[in-house]
Amino acid sequence: MTGTSRGGAVTLSRGRGFLRAVMDRADRRNPIDPDLLDGLAAAVTAAEDDAACRVLVLSAHGEHFCSGTDLWEASVGEVPSGGTLPYWDLLERLTRTQVVTVALVDGHATAGGVGLAAACDLVLAGPRARFRLTEALVGLVPAMALPFVARRTGQQRAFYSTLLAEEIAAEEAVGTGIADAAGPDGEDLLRRHLVWLSRVDRATVSVLKEYRGRLFPQPEGLGNYAGEVFLELLADPRTRERFDRLRLRRAE
Repeated sequence: MTGTSRGGAVTLSRGRGFLRAVMDRADRRNPIDPDLLDGLAAAVTAAEDDAACRVLVLSAHGEHFCSGTDLWEASVGEVPSGGTLPYWDLLERLTRTQVVTVALVDGHATAGGVGLAAACDLVLAGPRARFRLTEALVGLVPAMALPFVARRTGQQRAFYSTLLAEEIAAEEAVGTGIADAAGPDGEDLLRRHLVWLSRVDRATVSVLKEYRGRLFPQPEGLGNYAGEVFLELLADPRTRERFDRLRLRRAE
């Protein structure tokens, strides 16, 4: 790889025909916050602006691919009128951008981290990969992540996984649909896919993804509604009480 640049929550490096965005806060379990969202959005823009780039790879340093939103730090705001929240915007961009987006998950993807992976065109699971939607345990629902997870797994499996906060290990991930391929060496799995993806030109990818979007559209206004559901539950006093009890248990 060449051209590595570090800064903030995401480290970027370039290879032949691809850009790699590495979530780089292993000490904090790579949480979703404004810094991460900005860093990944900038990575999408950089990939789009590079005519030679065909693939954007998302991966992470440490034992956690992404731990989701830090709910104790999350602010309770409002969804812009008729608009969407930044997390939803990023998932939509990963789905629709003209480059192929690949999530290499070789650690824990939790809550919103599952949605981040699921929004990518391909999900590759290394041996340490674990996927778990945990929102229901604290009185939330994965309102923004669920449509992207369900697109992969089917709605009933996504519903089941949410209700039970089911942990899906690497060896099960392909069978559930949350991952497209798994292997004992995540980096080797990625290298092989980059070779295969290099055979498809960017224009073809762009048309294919646009067609997929028309063939399987999201309901109109879903992003706005998903943000409203998330913020409404986050502001609920009962949810805050669950957070406080969980914080106390962790401190004991």
